[in-house]
Amino acid sequence: MKKGLKTTLIVLGVLIGIIALDTLQAKIFDNSPLLKIRDNLDGGSTDYMDKGLFVNHYKCNQEEITTFKNTKYACSFSVKPKKFDFYISKDDNHDTIKFNDYFTVADRKIYLANNIREFYVVDGETMILKSYISNANQTMDDSIKKLTDKLDYFDILKDGGTTIYKSKDKDITMITCKTIVGNKDIYIGNYSTNYKQNMCI
Repeated sequence: MKKGLKTTLIVLGVLIGIIALDTLQAKIFDNSPLLKIRDNLDGGSTDYMDKGLFVNHYKCNQEEITTFKNTKYACSFSVKPKKFDFYISKDDNHDTIKFNDYFTVADRKIYLANNIREFYVVDGETMILKSYISNANQTMDDSIKKLTDKLDYFDILKDGGTTIYKSKDKDITMITCKTIVGNKDIYIGNYSTNYKQNMCI
């Protein structure tokens, strides 16, 4: 065996061993993996998710848990708000506001403005919007209606019924498309977001 190949295999073996040990210690002891990327869930440093190669470590309030990547998990809090609510965490490091494809259900898409880091829903537990829509025991229309019911009606367009909802307190705008050609996509931005001609087409 050539020396270079042998060295490469040894290095590769050591790396695999380190990753395996890191994954095991994180899972067994509910620790954060050493090789990780941290995602702050509350816009600060109190609640976070550490994304490892094979596991995710959640720190929510006083709760810490490590799960494998393919395991669905939503943070729960020891003091749970009694009322249904939602909020966004923001990332203001964007000069130009664009909309990113956030979630797709059948032929419907939800778009989040790129200055929104995440959309959280509080319904017995705190979860991200895509988990709420996926796990809720109701249709997507019912899930969205629960959100828009807590916002102020702003305007309705003459394209079939596209409706714009806003809340200054929550700093949220939701544009729910309902066009003659059947577009039912949803655009979510902050309070200053306005309807653009390239939406709902």
